[in-house]
Amino acid sequence: MQHFMTFSTLLLTISLNACTTSEKPATVEDSADENDDSQNTDTPSTTEDTSGQTTEDTEDTAIPDTDSGETSLAVYCEGNDPTLANCDPERSYDPWTAHGGEVHYWIRDAKTEVYPFTVIHDPAIWYGYLQLTTGERVRDQYTEDIFHVWFSETPNGPVLDGNVDCEYYSTQAHLYFYWKQDNQDPRLDDICYIGAQERVIYLNYETRCMADFYEGLCDDNNKQKSTETYQFDVSRRIRIE
Repeated sequence: MQHFMTFSTLLLTISLNACTTSEKPATVEDSADENDDSQNTDTPSTTEDTSGQTTEDTEDTAIPDTDSGETSLAVYCEGNDPTLANCDPERSYDPWTAHGGEVHYWIRDAKTEVYPFTVIHDPAIWYGYLQLTTGERVRDQYTEDIFHVWFSETPNGPVLDGNVDCEYYSTQAHLYFYWKQDNQDPRLDDICYIGAQERVIYLNYETRCMADFYEGLCDDNNKQKSTETYQFDVSRRIRIE
């Protein structure tokens, strides 16, 4: 089952940023009330932001965006279907580990917004994450398209390596979405492993139905996307152990 977050979990606070080198990130408890039959999966380190403010400490690193110039634009966005997704080779997340600050995004015309980048391993990085916030209303997972973010190897493609930790659904884009390059650290279980080898990966944002909850036909060929514009903000961070 894919990771999913309902509005009731907005009262939760992020726990991973506070853990020490000897602790495993605390698990997210399902705080849905007894009348809410939606489910929250056991993602230990993906929680929702309640303040709308970026949380930083001395070990977090946010570096202004720069262009490394090391990646050929020709390898980005190959195979993208422009009728389904917006992918621009010049609109990348390179360098992946050196970008911070809040950026505004819009999902329009029922399309997926796609951002390519090249994985470059940095052994100094413990993990990274995206902090997402929005002023959009909470959507109904049973009858509407909801927010969806995921990593993939192709533009708007299947979830990276079929790993359920590499995608997340939410009724509102208030969440933290984590990634790692070290797959041996037990403290980072249930976080998306993007790998340490150099390769092109895509980060995708859309609104769509979630098959586990949607009351009607819902699959990858029938995403039930609305044409309603969805605005959200993203900050990208890394954590040095």
